[in-house]
Amino acid sequence: MLLELTIKNLAIIPYLKLDFHEGMTALTGETGAGKSIIIDAVGLLAGGRGSSDYIRHGADKCVIEGLFEWPEQDSFQELVQEIGIDASERLLIIQRDMSRSGKNICRVNNRIVTLANLRKIGSYLVDIQGQNEHQELLQPEKHLALLDYYGF
Repeated sequence: MLLELTIKNLAIIPYLKLDFHEGMTALTGETGAGKSIIIDAVGLLAGGRGSSDYIRHGADKCVIEGLFEWPEQDSFQELVQEIGIDASERLLIIQRDMSRSGKNICRVNNRIVTLANLRKIGSYLVDIQGQNEHQELLQPEKHLALLDYYGF
């Protein structure tokens, strides 16, 4: 579970700190208020693709940090042990810095990790589903496979 999210200089957001609690959290607001940027930030923490275009105009870099509860799956324990992540706190602090030069630095519990390892860790932490993502009929690249499957 995501417990805390801090965003600095991401898109239109100069600074934002959110605390999350048990139960459902709903992000509401008018169009253009920045709801999607918050979701993008969580995706970046989970190893999503980023670019210097995400950096706020006038800033040299953006920093995103998230505090997560420690996942209990055995496969996660094996993964973090393999990577060398400190498990003593039973919390994960993930930080991602992106600079205008294109340099990305990813840290998990203060240890620098590759983007590939961040993606592996992120797969245990978040599952982001976008609007209409479940509607394969709207995706032309899926049409042939659906026709083959249902056409026998």
